[in-house]
Amino acid sequence: MDAIDLDPGAYRGTYKLVGGRLPLDLVNTISWPDTPRAHDWLDSPRNIRGWLRAVGLPAPADEVDVAAVHDVRSLLAAVLRPMAHGESPSAAAVARLSEAIGDASGRRVIDPDSLGWRWIAPVTIHDALAPVLLDAADLVTAGQRERLRYCPSCDWLFEDQTRNGQRRWCDMADCGSRDKAKRYYRRSKSG
Repeated sequence: MDAIDLDPGAYRGTYKLVGGRLPLDLVNTISWPDTPRAHDWLDSPRNIRGWLRAVGLPAPADEVDVAAVHDVRSLLAAVLRPMAHGESPSAAAVARLSEAIGDASGRRVIDPDSLGWRWIAPVTIHDALAPVLLDAADLVTAGQRERLRYCPSCDWLFEDQTRNGQRRWCDMADCGSRDKAKRYYRRSKSG
């Protein structure tokens, strides 16, 4: 998995698309969530536009509202993070997500030529994130919830898309290697 070209600021790290689904990758734009090491990759309009480009979504015509992106990300995290940890999200979080999904549904129309869904060109950041919200709806209602996981090293979320369902880390090259090295060190130290 290649790093996405986002400005890390003073943070020493990289951001990768490891979630396998748009809503998971959006939630993962906070490295080391809920820790003193937390870093927000979407702290600027430039990085938000870069993330949208990396995931194949068009940027909005209007100026990017950073707070609105953070609100959508927090909403998704409130539902998806508990699910990845084997818990139920709060009814309030699910109700807020349902409302946001209702709004997002109005951003697509049936194309008269292809008779398939077509997204209306985004004007606001909420318009641009509509596909993310509808993918979250699918993940919550029709996805294979047992394949929704979290990385035990960094707490990023991912959908285990491996055939045998045994994926353990967000990225083997980063967290997997780090976790294996820690375990090796502990074994060699105790032996």
